[in-house]
This record gives sequence, C-alpha cells and structure tokens, in this order.
Amino acid sequence: MEQKVVEVPVSSEDLQRMLPEEFYSELMTLLREHGRIALRQDKIVSHETMDNRKELLVMSMRELRGLGFKLETPRNLQQRHVEALAKSWEERGLAASTIANRLSALRALSVWIGKEGMIQHAADFVRNPESVRRAQATTEDKSWTASGIDPEALIGMIEQYDWRVGLQIKLMKAFGLRRKEAVMFRPLKADLGLALRVRDGTKGGRERLVVVETAEQRAILDFAKSKVSHVNEHIGHPDLSLEQAIRRFNYVLERFGVTKRGLGVTSHGLRHQHLNDLYEKVAGVPSPVRSGSVTGELDRLTHDIARARVSQEAGHSRLAISSAYIGARTSAARTPEQKADWARIRELSAKGDVLSDADAAELGRMILKLNASLDAAAGSRQEEQERRDNVGRTVVGAAASLLK
Repeated sequence: MEQKVVEVPVSSEDLQRMLPEEFYSELMTLLREHGRIALRQDKIVSHETMDNRKELLVMSMRELRGLGFKLETPRNLQQRHVEALAKSWEERGLAASTIANRLSALRALSVWIGKEGMIQHAADFVRNPESVRRAQATTEDKSWTASGIDPEALIGMIEQYDWRVGLQIKLMKAFGLRRKEAVMFRPLKADLGLALRVRDGTKGGRERLVVVETAEQRAILDFAKSKVSHVNEHIGHPDLSLEQAIRRFNYVLERFGVTKRGLGVTSHGLRHQHLNDLYEKVAGVPSPVRSGSVTGELDRLTHDIARARVSQEAGHSRLAISSAYIGARTSAARTPEQKADWARIRELSAKGDVLSDADAAELGRMILKLNASLDAAAGSRQEEQERRDNVGRTVVGAAASLLK
C-alpha cells in the first residue's frame, strides 16, 4: 500500500521530496517531546529555536530522500546519511554558518534518538574542512554609515511612510535592538528610567538592560511611550500577528532599498551601528573593524572594558561574542628593537652548521632574551585574562543587580 505524503512549507530545492505521513508524524513527535530542550545547558530554548529546528530537520529529511536514502523512521539516521547531506551542501556552496546550523539541528535529533556523540565536528562530514570553518570576528563594518548611508535621513523617509516601522528602526539604532525586539517593544513596560529593560523577542528569553545615556535615546523612548495607551501595548501594528508585523517590517524596508541587493545594508546594520558607536564612546578610539591599527595600540584593559559593555548591551554573556560586531583587535606592533632581534635570529639560524663560535654565542644570548620576553608576555596575558574575567563578571553582575 502506497504511503501518503504530507506537504510541508519549506524552501524549494531540486532534491526535496515529500515525507511519508508516518515518518513525518514520528519526527513531529520527537520535536514535541524534545524540541525545547537545550543540548548543552539545563534550560529551555525559545519557540523560535524550536521552529528553526523543525524547519531544518524537515528540509534535511526531505533532501535525504532526494539523495536516494529512504529511511523508514527518523530513528534510523546514521553517520553516512549526515555525511551525504553535508557533502551535498558543501558542493552547492552553502555558507559555513548555514551548514553548521543544519548540522546542529541533526545533532539534536541524534541525541533525541539515543545516538549522542554521532555528530561531533562539522569538519568530519565534508571534504574540505575550510568550507565549514566560521569566522568568529567580522572583518566588515556592517553599519549604515560604513556604506555611505545617512541613517537619520533614510529613517526619516521610512517614518513618513510608516511611523511604526520608522519608530522600530529608530529603536534599533538608539538601543541596539534586534528586529524582533523592536517589533515587540512595549515602551511603558520597558522604561525603567535610567535604563531600558529588553525582554520581549530576545534570543532564548534572556532579558538585558540597556542604559539610557543620551538625550536622543530619552526622546525616542518618550515618543514611543506617547504612542501607546497601556503598559502591555507594543508599538507593532495592533491588527497584525507577530509574523505579519515582521513581514510588514521587511516589506517597508525593502521598499526603501534596505537590503543587501539594494543599498547593501540590512536593518541589522543599525544594531552594528549602535554597538560600534558604543565601543568608540567607551574606548575613546574606533572599534577594531573600523580602525584595527588604532585599536591595536590601545591598552588591553580599556579595550576589554569597552567590549564587555558591547557584549552586555548586545545581550550576550561572553566577551568573545563582541568580535562578531566590532571585529578582532590586532596584536600590538613589535618595537624596532624586537624586529631587529627577530631578523638577526633568522639570519644566524639560516647559517646552520657553518656558525662560528662567536655567532653561536650571539644566537644563544638572543634565544635566552627571546625566551625571557615570551615568559613576560605569557605572564601579562594571564594577568590580562584575569582582568578580562573580572571586567566581564562586574558588568554582568551590575546588570543582574539592576534587574532584581
């Protein structure tokens, strides 16, 4: 008897095939039972993460059938199936982050079916490990101003067309909000006076505080409050669902060219704008992605204080995540003496067995000098790491105490 198939609204691919009804039903059961459980932490993931898992798993299972693997049940998933999918994605030139996200969903499924450890590193499933290596630090300033766009002028035009969307992107620029956070923003509930409590629409439900420091921020917040009549009212379109409100947001911005294909920027660029501007305000110099050479000369503690502030305001607990917005700080430049020492060591080392006694003695002295400088640098790095940890704990602790 031929099995029924279930139509699933996923992106169309040449390899996509319909899933048998029983297979799809079992996959949905696994999602309902396990889909909201985080893999590495004892917590619950957001509904958005669960929806993403569902979409990626259904798409992957459909593509697997297109590749000729007709699994009777999701519980039959094996490493060879994952490898076939990963190589297919690699051959089609999908971005490293896209492949990693899909493998992450499959890794979750492997845990749910009792095969924990089946999917370890993404590089194990592709031909070229470089194809799945993600850059943690951005090398491009994604701010609107970096693309030659006047944010105030463009936002003003958008605001005239749709004041709600205009206000949402104003909030993104002023407070570094994500798109969903801006659409769901409840100004009367969020305004704590000296700070803004960001809760609705956050990733993983992690709320955070954003300090209200400027007159511009206060003016935007007061304007947003004037547009609602009760504490639980958000600034999105009242007659639209969240999904419809986000579609409206995307439509309006696309109408004004705010796309990668259009002006070369996205709404998320306003979050980058805010966080890079914040780094410069705290550190006193442009962020690494805006001026790596200048930041490289900045003392480490000032740099870490600035990026701790960026991480906290972006809603992340790890300092390292700030690099995704502000870029990575370059190493401090070598002094002329250090450059000369390295050049001399290379010169003497190249002589090999023909070194004179005097040259050998000189090389020995320089190696001892090099080792001493490396030991000193290692000690400094340890002290800097302790300072960074203390800075991170101080910033996160201050934010937590304000939330109590």
